[in-house]
Amino acid sequence: MKFGICKIFSLFSLLSILSTSSVKADEGMWVVGTISAETDSVLRSLGLEMTAEELYSSDQPSLNNAIVQLGGFCSGVIVSPDGLMFTNHHCGYGAIQSHSSVKNDYLKNGFIAKKHEDELPNEDLFVLLHLKTIDVTDKILGRIPENATVDVRDSLIDKYSDEIVELVSYNNEGVYGEINPFFKGSKYCLSVYQRYDDVRLVCAPPQCMGKYGGDTDNWMWPRQTCDFSVFRIYAGKDNRPAPYSKDNVPYKPLSFAHVSTQGYKEGDYVMTLGYPGSTDRYLSSYGIYNTMRCENDVRYQVRGVKLDILKKAMDADDAIRIKYASKQSSCSNYWKFSLGQNTALQNLNVLNDKRKLENDVKAWIDSDTVSRKRYVGMLDSLSFYYEKEFKKAYAANLFMESFIGGSDILKFVLYKNMFGGVRVEDSLSFRNKVAETYKDIDVDTDKEIFRSLLKNYISHVPDSSFLPVDLLSRIDSVSQGDIDKFVDFLYSQSVYADVVKLSKVSSFEETAADPMVDVAMDIAALVPSVSGESKTYEYERLLGDAIREMNHSRLYYPDANFTLRLSYGLFKPINFPVGTKGLKEEAESMVTTPQSFLNKHFNESQNSDYELIDPVCKWMKKGKFSSRYIDKNTGNLPLCFLTTNDITGGNSGSGMFDSKGRLVGLAFDGNWEAMSGDIKFDNNLQRCIGVDIRWVLSVIEDYSKGKNLIKELVIE
Repeated sequence: MKFGICKIFSLFSLLSILSTSSVKADEGMWVVGTISAETDSVLRSLGLEMTAEELYSSDQPSLNNAIVQLGGFCSGVIVSPDGLMFTNHHCGYGAIQSHSSVKNDYLKNGFIAKKHEDELPNEDLFVLLHLKTIDVTDKILGRIPENATVDVRDSLIDKYSDEIVELVSYNNEGVYGEINPFFKGSKYCLSVYQRYDDVRLVCAPPQCMGKYGGDTDNWMWPRQTCDFSVFRIYAGKDNRPAPYSKDNVPYKPLSFAHVSTQGYKEGDYVMTLGYPGSTDRYLSSYGIYNTMRCENDVRYQVRGVKLDILKKAMDADDAIRIKYASKQSSCSNYWKFSLGQNTALQNLNVLNDKRKLENDVKAWIDSDTVSRKRYVGMLDSLSFYYEKEFKKAYAANLFMESFIGGSDILKFVLYKNMFGGVRVEDSLSFRNKVAETYKDIDVDTDKEIFRSLLKNYISHVPDSSFLPVDLLSRIDSVSQGDIDKFVDFLYSQSVYADVVKLSKVSSFEETAADPMVDVAMDIAALVPSVSGESKTYEYERLLGDAIREMNHSRLYYPDANFTLRLSYGLFKPINFPVGTKGLKEEAESMVTTPQSFLNKHFNESQNSDYELIDPVCKWMKKGKFSSRYIDKNTGNLPLCFLTTNDITGGNSGSGMFDSKGRLVGLAFDGNWEAMSGDIKFDNNLQRCIGVDIRWVLSVIEDYSKGKNLIKELVIE
């Protein structure tokens, strides 16, 4: 069966229009579609030397087949005929942490498997291989009556989407479909994937390289982070998806990426292929304001409290450091992002620019209220509902960060006893869940997080209607309103705070009278007050429709939604604003070097983010890197580089390819100066930070002695 592609906003459409469009080539995360032979000349004019079929084909092996979605949160690229896969270190961080212990500290010291038998399986880690994308807009929206209410429309969309997905799901082959909305539900596409669940850890650098710079350098340039890890996809002997088994064999991909050590120069073509998670570039000014105040401000404040607690506990105990390494990294990433996005939105005057656009839209609507009647009053409604829902949105995010994103024990009890309902389970299932969850919990640390975030929530709710009145009443009765005494009592009395006692419990039903369950139910009672359907989404969709209709000659790409996308740009340094002070020479370069890596370590020795273990420090000082990884123009090993590619969260681990489709690096970060990028792309400031593949290969071969892995690659 042959399927069409989403030609409305496919790469084909992009290339056909670019020559007459004002869209900047660097901006946009384009839905990968069929690229016919007739577009080949346009591709070449942009720098690409691959044929259309080599890049994407639904009928024969292509570069598209080498790109994977990893675990539902990152991207990766297959680099060998035996299913070897490169992704970022921070994408593999949870897997590395899960295999680490004080005795075998793979986080600290790194890991490499010298043979297949040494590769480490990872429960719940999977990859998705993209098969096809199909435009199903007519099959969904075309069946919905014009006068349908929003509720009826949503219900019918769900119904028709489920019907379509059922037609393409083949569980025995691991094939399934997802319906994804584009332009906030004005278009719909079906993405078809094949899922593989046996994914094993093969190699990871020491954390001091893979996470070099830590929170200090996160979202910053210059960077020297060797942000990579290596996994292998396994399959049954028939090469089909199979659950983990020692009898599984390395997956044989339809296609894998060749690797280039030939380097690049400023102005060279570069593209990324991966799964960007979420952008909101058509969001109204009212929505942007609420994002800043209700999401970013709240996230930054609450996570700051949590991170202070984690740092103190992790610095004091290696066992706790390993338990919380992945959680701390995840928490910290968007803590800093929240501050950076708000700062960039303010510095780049994004709100005012959006308001000017909305004024233009209003004038366009008012000029013909008959043919544009569905847009009449839209902006007034957006303003009204965002203002009306402000406090609830603020409280909802405060609730999520404080309780769902706070104490792990509370979250465990909430989900298992409340949100999922109390279910009868066998004792082995329950005990397995306890063992899996509690292996990464330190009760004393969890207690301090619960205590601090409860106090923080109470002091920051926008008004009393969002207070946990049932819990406050309980605190009054148990400890006369003293929160500290109540938390001490709770953790001393609850079986959920005693791993030994909990390990003897057979089911959730046995703990129905536990005080932690009581507290969880008190907190769950807040859900109705902080939740409910927002009225803003439908009006945001209408605003997007109006903007595209008003500017009908311009091509608009859809916001990222974790579907396979291509972005392309050039190798290029940051154009810092005129008058920016304090820039070092390397900050103005587009490539970093081993000397800059060592300079941070020695010049900022008080900063633990630049601390190196002795083997890494000695290796870097010697500088004995394989000659084939040394850049022929500079005589240096290149570490990280800058491009103008358009990426966002979820793109982490995306392959970065040269004009011939050869892997030159892995995307892993954006830059602080343009962290407004999820809402507004700035062509002058927006940059993608990638780790050079030669830095990756040198660490594998020269430091980790992984020549067995290097031999699998096709290196040009």
